[in-house]
Amino acid sequence: MIQKNEPKLIGAGAYGLPEAARLAGVQPQTASRWLSGRVLKPDLPQVGGRKAVSFLDLVELFVVGRLRSEGVSLQTIRRVYTRLQDKLGHDHPFASQRLLTDGKEIFWEVGDEFGDRRLEEIRSGQNAMPQILERFLKEIEYDSDVARRWRISPGVVLDPARSFGKPTVDEGPSTHVLAAAFEANGHDTSLVADLYGVSPESVRTAVEFERHYNNAA
Repeated sequence: MIQKNEPKLIGAGAYGLPEAARLAGVQPQTASRWLSGRVLKPDLPQVGGRKAVSFLDLVELFVVGRLRSEGVSLQTIRRVYTRLQDKLGHDHPFASQRLLTDGKEIFWEVGDEFGDRRLEEIRSGQNAMPQILERFLKEIEYDSDVARRWRISPGVVLDPARSFGKPTVDEGPSTHVLAAAFEANGHDTSLVADLYGVSPESVRTAVEFERHYNNAA
C-alpha cells in the first residue's frame, strides 16, 4: 500500500499553475485538468484558492505532456500511472528514475492487454517507447530514484533545494533576477555580471531563457 505523506514545503519547490504550465510546455487549461486528480494528484494544498504545484508534480506534468505529444492516450497514461504507483510504491511514479526501466515493461503490458491503438502505433518500431522515454527524460537528474533537478535549458536548472525550484543559472542567481537587472541597467551585460558575481554568459543565458519563457505565456 502506498503511504501518502504530508507535503513538505521546504525543498519541495513551489509553482503557480500558469508558471508550471509554461515550464512543462502545456496549456494552462490542460495542466489544470490533469492536476485536478483526473491524471495526477498534486502534493501541495491550494494557496489563496489557487492550485500550487510541487517540483515532482511539475516533472510529472512534463512527462504526461510529452507522452501526449507522442500520441499516447490519456486512458493509457492513467492506467500506466496507477499501475506504476502500485508497482513502485511511489506517489510520483512519473518522477521516478525507474520509469526508464519498469515503465517500459508496463507500457508493453498495457499495449498487449488493452490493445491501445495509439500505443501500438508508437510500438511500430521495436525500441520506440524506450527511445521516447530516454529522449525527454535525459535532462532530469535523479537521487535515490527520485527526480531532484531538471536541466530545463542549457545553463538553466530547476532545483527545489534552491530558490523554491525557480529557474536559476548554474552559478546560482535566478534567471528572473538576472534578466530584470539586465533590463534595469541598460542591457549592460558586464555590469550585471559584476553586480551578481556571475559570468557574462550566465547573464545572457538568463535573459534568453526569460524571453523564451515569457513568449510561451
